[in-house]
Amino acid sequence: MRGKMIWRVSVVLVLISVSAFGSFRQTSVATIATPPQYSPGPITDYNAALPNSADVLRFRRGERYNIPNPSVPELGENSQTLWDLPESHFQKSPMPFGTSDAVVIGIVTAGQSYLSNDKRNIYSEFKLELLESIKTPNTPYLRAGDAIDIQRKGGAIRLPSGKVVVRAALTDSMPQVGSRYLFFLKYDQGAEDYAVLTGYLLDGNEVYCLDDLTYSESNHEDVVHPLRKKGLSEEQFLVRARSTRNGAN
Repeated sequence: MRGKMIWRVSVVLVLISVSAFGSFRQTSVATIATPPQYSPGPITDYNAALPNSADVLRFRRGERYNIPNPSVPELGENSQTLWDLPESHFQKSPMPFGTSDAVVIGIVTAGQSYLSNDKRNIYSEFKLELLESIKTPNTPYLRAGDAIDIQRKGGAIRLPSGKVVVRAALTDSMPQVGSRYLFFLKYDQGAEDYAVLTGYLLDGNEVYCLDDLTYSESNHEDVVHPLRKKGLSEEQFLVRARSTRNGAN
C-alpha cells in the first residue's frame, strides 16, 4: 500500500525526538519509561553508516533500500527529515503468523542505522538474542540462545556538522537496545537477516505495541508519542500468542 510522505521543518522537534531514545550500542538492560515512547531508530555517525561494497552481506542489505529515482539526491547537509505516513485506510494484522517466517521472543543487544548503497535512504539493523522461538522456519532453524540480525526501513544519521537527518515511518517504531520484544519476522535468504513485520515490547505487567495497527492522522500530531498499550499483561499476551501460533491472521 503506497504511503504518503510528509516533511517536518522543525529542527528542534526532530532533535528532541531522536535524542530521547538512548545511545547506539548500549549493553545494559534499559529501564522502560512509563509509558515507553516512539523511536525513529538509533543515531549513527555518517562515516559509520556508509555502505561497504567489500562486505557481501552488507551490500545485499543496503541494496534493498536503494531509491530508483535518480533525481533524489544523496543524504547531506541540505537533506530534511522525512516522515512516512500511510493512507487513512491503513490497517496492520496484530499477529501475522501466516505471513511470518519466524515469531520469537528476544532481547535487542545492539543497533545501528545504515545508509543504502546509493546513500539516498536509511535502514536500521539490530542484533537480537533469542529467548524463545514460538515459530521457526525449517532453514535456518532458530532456538533460544541464537543471535540474529533484524532490520527495518528508516533510522537516523548524524552528519559531520552535527545535523541529524531522519527517515522514519511515524506508525512503525524502532526497537530499543536493552529491551525485550516479541517479534513477527520475515526471512531474507539472500541477505541472511529478518525484516520486522511488527512487534511488541514486553514489560511484565504491560505489553506495548511497537507499531500502530491502524492509522489516524489525529493520533500523530506529535513526533514524540507514547507506544500504545495492548491491554494485557505479558503473561496473558504470551499465552494468547502461543495458543494462536498455528493460525494465519
